[in-house]
Amino acid sequence: MTVIVTLNGGGTDEYMRYHDSYVKHSDGTLDVVRSGAKRPYSYAPGVWSHVTGDEKTWKTGRFGG
Repeated sequence: MTVIVTLNGGGTDEYMRYHDSYVKHSDGTLDVVRSGAKRPYSYAPGVWSHVTGDEKTWKTGRFGG
């Protein structure tokens, strides 16, 4: 799925690999999780204004992991 990040300056970053997704964190940071990449691409708070695409959901195990 495509993930499109709108930057505060008006530009956009597009990630177009299959299984790309994003994670919004409570501290205002944004991670784009790329298929096959070892680390996510991170955006600091205040750098991005909007994101569309597949939001990654974290699943916890039955013991609350």
